[in-house]
Amino acid sequence: MKNIKKTLIAGLFACGAFNAQAEVNPFSWGAKIGPSLSYASTSNDTKINGNKAGGKFFDTVFFHGGLYAEYAFTDYIGIGVEAGYMKLAGTLTTEEKQANNNNNNNNNNTDQGNTTNPKSSSSIAMASHGIAIPLHLHCYPLGREEESGILKINLGVTPYFPVKTSCTQDGTDLDLDDDKKKELPSYRFAVHGGVGYEFPFGLAIDAKYAIAFEKGFNLEEGKDQSIFKNVTKLERLSTHHLTLGVGFNFMSLFTQ
Repeated sequence: MKNIKKTLIAGLFACGAFNAQAEVNPFSWGAKIGPSLSYASTSNDTKINGNKAGGKFFDTVFFHGGLYAEYAFTDYIGIGVEAGYMKLAGTLTTEEKQANNNNNNNNNNTDQGNTTNPKSSSSIAMASHGIAIPLHLHCYPLGREEESGILKINLGVTPYFPVKTSCTQDGTDLDLDDDKKKELPSYRFAVHGGVGYEFPFGLAIDAKYAIAFEKGFNLEEGKDQSIFKNVTKLERLSTHHLTLGVGFNFMSLFTQ
């Protein structure tokens, strides 16, 4: 009987030790890199040479990369932060080409074909290289189990700090003097949401979408921007960006 009790007690200690080793470390940190896609939108009142301007969806494909850290308060809730490089850009184009095509297909609407000037500037673009610092609230809907991996749903905000900004009009780089540089938006701020998965051996993948609520051009009241010629009522460029990331949790190397 005593031997049976000893065996049971030893088994309980062994199970406890195994469970302690199997617990996932609540803190993780690592690096990630991946492709990014950004594009811009603006108000319906923005016009280029009197023509309505709109954003170009599949606009700027580039890459992003940086470091991240994460802490899980429970098996279902945690927080995280990232810091790294990101390029954001957006292009606004007019509907001149579409209008001209419609007019060519309809001989009865020749008068409408004279409303646009195909020789005028038809696009403007702004691009910036900067530092993005996404702040996440993580949700782990399936819990945090080392053997089965960790599914993550995240919501948060992304402050963005431009380091260098360039502007182009109709494909030509613009020379920005000091006065025009003062008109550039001073920062960008986005709300994001995404999903990710971390494999038991530390490899992590994620996808994220963000829309920026940007500070508009720094203008005096009642004054229009002077960076882009022939553009009216351009108060702000709202940037959208999609990112895919592949990373590795370095903490997994110390918890095996």
